[in-house]
Amino acid sequence: MKKYTIYLAALLFVVNSCSLFSPKGTSNVSNVYNADDVNFYYDLTYTKDGETVYERQIWDKAYKMLDESNDFFLMDVFTFNDFIKKDYAEKIDPIYLGEEFANKILEKRKNDSKTGIYLILDENNTFYGAFDNDTHEKLRNSGVKIGYTDLSKINDPIPIYSSVWRAFIQPFGNPKNIGTKNNPLYPDEKKVTTRSILRALNGKANHRKVIMNENEVLLPSANPHAEGSRHSNIAFSFSSPLIKEIYAFENASAKLTKKDGDLVNGLPPKSFDNLKPSTNENLKLQYFTEGKIGKTITKEINVTPTGEEIRVAQFFLSDRGVITALKKAINRGVKVKLILNNSPNGLPNKAAANEIVNKTKGDVTVRFYKKNAEEYHSKMIMFLKKDKIIIFGGSTNFTRRNMRNYNLEDELKITATYDQEISKEVLDYFDRLWTNRDGEFTIDYDSGKIESLKYSILLRIMETNGFGAF
Repeated sequence: MKKYTIYLAALLFVVNSCSLFSPKGTSNVSNVYNADDVNFYYDLTYTKDGETVYERQIWDKAYKMLDESNDFFLMDVFTFNDFIKKDYAEKIDPIYLGEEFANKILEKRKNDSKTGIYLILDENNTFYGAFDNDTHEKLRNSGVKIGYTDLSKINDPIPIYSSVWRAFIQPFGNPKNIGTKNNPLYPDEKKVTTRSILRALNGKANHRKVIMNENEVLLPSANPHAEGSRHSNIAFSFSSPLIKEIYAFENASAKLTKKDGDLVNGLPPKSFDNLKPSTNENLKLQYFTEGKIGKTITKEINVTPTGEEIRVAQFFLSDRGVITALKKAINRGVKVKLILNNSPNGLPNKAAANEIVNKTKGDVTVRFYKKNAEEYHSKMIMFLKKDKIIIFGGSTNFTRRNMRNYNLEDELKITATYDQEISKEVLDYFDRLWTNRDGEFTIDYDSGKIESLKYSILLRIMETNGFGAF
């Protein structure tokens, strides 16, 4: 019996080992490029004079890029649908962004059938292969090329579960459109299968958020879906030869899509010869994906010297490497300001904030975003140097799953002198939220804190083994 147990353990390890390394074409670092400018956008939901205010910029920019595309339009996003629970919809009065964006694409196809449109999407949009997404099928019938990322090709954040799933469940396939089970996340949507539920429990995603055409790229923290339509988010756009490298990275992402999609053989080749180098040395761009994001941001925190400042605006903070690096930075004299989503329970942000505030001896201040039912969904960190600012922004939550080579992710690094417009705009955005200028945006740490040993222990356990929802 002992011998067979050893054989079984060895089998599970071999099966799981196929997911221990980065898939080909992922975990990338681009070259560094000068840039003439970078544009900053945000969506904000907040309270002013007792009324809820919603400022919208990001999706109007995305639609403009779609309209202006003449060669191709590409969108690689986590969620592109309008799945939403009825009770949550009643709370947030959603914008049905999935339908809105789909209609924009259909209108584009009607007026311009020559421009190629490519969508790389996460499996959650079909509930992990349980059914065809009706909206996406309308787009496909109009000539849009769609591929759903095959999540079995990317790393396993919960190996204790995924090793069993790979060995005993995956080989039996996952037929779609035969579901009899209620969708556990969205009960009013199509029925799902037990196998799709078990596939979902692997807890990973194509979490990228990249929107581009032949001239410009938009990198938001937002997804076009009803459930997140009232979330507060940020985005950056720019035109640069860097786009050529981003397109190459997206080509690798396309090759990770499922065989029954339109993009498994990759994207069509493009030249991008129209994008000319910039001579502006005061603004530089670099692009990262997957595991290189966590390594780069953690290193940047670790090399920040005494007297400088770090500012964080984040949906989720739980990554042990980032938390440890921030604590060390604070203790050596780095000033740290954090704006975190004010989740109603203690995980992960309240537990992480508790640890950072109470386990350091230095200049650290935490504020929580004063949200209602929606979320503060932004993902950004800034390093305020003596003569420049370094900004990271993109799809990446500061969690193990997002930063340590499990999900597919994207992140832009901006290095700029303080006289550049992007520096002024990002600093003004943070200051507006920090000081509650023109609205009620954030509350102080004491007003939102949950200091609990239980949550502190749970944070470490769930982050280490991958069982958290963050």
